[in-house]
Amino acid sequence: MSAKKTIYFDSFCGITVSVIAENGKITEFNYEKQKKTCAVGNVYKGRVESVLNGMQAAFVNCGLERNCFLSAEDALPDSEKYEGAPSAEYTFPELKEGDEVVVQVSKLPVGKKGAKVTTRLSLVGNYLIYLPDSPFIGVSRKIDDEELRHNLAYTVKRIKEDEEGLVVRTAAPYARHGNIKQEYAYLKKLYGEILEKSKTAEVGELLHTDDFLTVRVLRDVLSRDVDKIVVGNSKLKESVEGLINLYPADTRRPVVLHDTGLMFDELGLSEQILSIVSPRIDLENGGYIVIEKTEALTVIDVNTGKFTGDYNLEQTVYHTNLLAAREIARQVRLRNVGGIVVVDFIDMNSVAHNRAIVEELERLLKTDKAKCVVSPMSQFGLVEFTRKRIGSNPLNRMMKPCKHCRASGYTVTEELVIVRLRSKILQAAADGVKAVRVDMNADVLSMLLKWEELKADVKERAAGLEVYAVPHRTYGVEQLSLTLDKFDISSDAVKL
Repeated sequence: MSAKKTIYFDSFCGITVSVIAENGKITEFNYEKQKKTCAVGNVYKGRVESVLNGMQAAFVNCGLERNCFLSAEDALPDSEKYEGAPSAEYTFPELKEGDEVVVQVSKLPVGKKGAKVTTRLSLVGNYLIYLPDSPFIGVSRKIDDEELRHNLAYTVKRIKEDEEGLVVRTAAPYARHGNIKQEYAYLKKLYGEILEKSKTAEVGELLHTDDFLTVRVLRDVLSRDVDKIVVGNSKLKESVEGLINLYPADTRRPVVLHDTGLMFDELGLSEQILSIVSPRIDLENGGYIVIEKTEALTVIDVNTGKFTGDYNLEQTVYHTNLLAAREIARQVRLRNVGGIVVVDFIDMNSVAHNRAIVEELERLLKTDKAKCVVSPMSQFGLVEFTRKRIGSNPLNRMMKPCKHCRASGYTVTEELVIVRLRSKILQAAADGVKAVRVDMNADVLSMLLKWEELKADVKERAAGLEVYAVPHRTYGVEQLSLTLDKFDISSDAVKL
C-alpha cells in the first residue's frame, strides 16, 4: 500500500511555495515568484477595440500593456506539434467593436506588437489538451509508434463529444484509461468554470492561468493517495478549494488552514527544505550520503559514518546501503536530479546483498513520476541510473555560483537568506520579543530593503516588533546574527 501524501501550500511576500510529504518526509519541493506578466495559455476577458474584416482579424483589449491581436491564422496554436486534422474548418467569429470575448494568449508580445490571442481555448493536462470547441483529434509527434498512435486516437475519440477536440500528450501511453477519462472530466469542468466566471468578470480580468504553482501541483499530484492539503493563508485556502471542486468527488481532500506565517517552521518542514542545499544527508542509523553535481553527471557517495552495527561488518554495511538506497530515491526526486547518476555504495561481499540493494533502489524509483532506468551493480560497488528531469530544479532558485571561488562552488541565494530571516523575525514576535537587531551581509540587506512585499508582510504579522538591520561588508551571504530586546542601535542601522 502506498504511503499517504500531504500537500502543503503557502504564499507570502510575492512567493508561492509547495511541498509534498510522504509519512512526514518531503519528497517534492518547489517555490516561485508570483508572476504578474502575460503568459502563453492565460485566459482573459477582452473587449474588441477594432475589427479588420479584410484580414479576418481584430484588436482586443485584454487589460495588458498593448492590445492583443486576434487572427484566424491562430485558431489552433502549436498545431505543428501534433499530428491530426480538424473535422470542421475554423470560422472566424463575427465581431464588432465593443463586443466582449473570452480569449487565450497563444504568443507573447514581441517588440511593439501585442500578444496574439485566440477564441479557441485549449486547456492543458498531464495526458490531454482539451479543445472545448475545436473538433480536432491529435497525437503528439513524439509518440512515433503507429499502432500506439492509432489506439490512443481511438481511445480519446470515444470519450469526447462531437464539438470537442482532444490532443494526446506524450505522457498518455503511461497512463491508465481511468486516469485519462478523469483528466478529461476535470478539463471539461474547468472550461465551464472559466465561462461562468467570464459572465461577471471585468474586461481585462485574468480568468485562468496554468502559470500558478498550485494549479500545476494539484493537476500532477492530486489522487486517492493524498490524505489532506494544508495551506498557509485564507486567500490561498479559497483558491485551492475552488480548484479541488473541479476534480471528481473521490479525489477531493480536506483543505486545512494554518495561518500563522510560520507554517513550515511549526510543522517541522523548514529544516527538511533547507537540507536540500546541503550536499550531505544524514541517515537515521548514523551513516550518511554525499551528493555532488558535476558537469556531466551526479555522483552520490555512501558512508557508514558513526554506525558500527551490532553484528558483523557485512550486516553493518548492508544495512547502511539499504537505508542509503531509500534516501537516494527520495533525494533525486526532491532535488529533481536529471541525467546520469552514479552511486558508490559501500563494498559488500554477498552477491545476494548486492542484488537486494539494486532491487530496493529500482523499486523505489518506480514510484517516481519521472522515468528512471537502473543498471546492475558493478564489481566496484557502483550503480548507475538515469532519471528524466520533469520541470525545474529547485536548487537553481536556492543556490548560485560563489563569486569567491571562481564559480567552482555554490552558495545560497540572497532571496533564500531573506526568507529564512523572515521566519526568525516572526518567531521572535511570537515569543513576545519587542525589538530585534539583525547584523547581516550588506548586499542581502540591500535586496531586503527593495522587497516591499516582504517588509509589509513582516510589519503586518509582527506588529509591535521593532526590527533594526545593520549591514556588514565582511559578512558572508548566509551570515545572520540576531540580538533580542537589549542592544545598542548603531549609526548605520536601518529600521525596517
